[in-house]
Amino acid sequence: MIEDDRLASIDMHARSMRLAPEKLAEHVLVAVNAALEDFAARSADQAPVPVIDPLALAGQMRELRDEVGERMWVLTNAMRLSADQFRQEADIASDVPVMDFRHTFDEVIGLLETIGGVPDGEADELLGEGTAGRGMVRVISGPGPRLVAVTIDQRAMHTTPELSGYLEQAVNQAMDESAVRLREHRRAAGADPDLIEARIHGLQESGMDHMRSYGEALAAFMSSIRPRAGNDEEKTVHGS
Repeated sequence: MIEDDRLASIDMHARSMRLAPEKLAEHVLVAVNAALEDFAARSADQAPVPVIDPLALAGQMRELRDEVGERMWVLTNAMRLSADQFRQEADIASDVPVMDFRHTFDEVIGLLETIGGVPDGEADELLGEGTAGRGMVRVISGPGPRLVAVTIDQRAMHTTPELSGYLEQAVNQAMDESAVRLREHRRAAGADPDLIEARIHGLQESGMDHMRSYGEALAAFMSSIRPRAGNDEEKTVHGS
């Protein structure tokens, strides 16, 4: 039974003690991994938000960046053409501001690729080891968590409750060690949750600053439009 990403208990039938240690270890590995996968699936179903693949989202953001960039270019170009027409009758001291949000998109894409680019595989540096019963039970776990190997010594094949306790201890110890190594690996790669949170906050601030700067530049452009005095007088004469 899995509770809160930990092996809470492992039920073993008395007949399992008749198996060879290697065969029993194989059954334990398969059973615990199946329980971990089931727990992960149930946790995902109960999560308030769906699980998202960061790399897939980065690809979608890249497509959105290109689409928005093209639309921004079309709109900016239209404003420039209009400004050129206005200049025939008015003085415009400011240039049309450029609406370029590619940098903001690129920062978000880079963040997603940092998160998704950290491997959660079974690299040796991410594996954790747990032992119990003075080494009679040994477990290797990788990220996920997922058990990679289980070893049971013949000396541990005495009583079911005792062996169950050894397995629970070794499994949890291995998963804890692997989790610590994964956090350290992510931190070194810039994908530590605290660092990610800080980067997200920074992106929010820079995005707001970028929008504010563009709004100010657009307001400055509009306020810089001044009709020429000669054109006003000419229109007055023709209108009289």
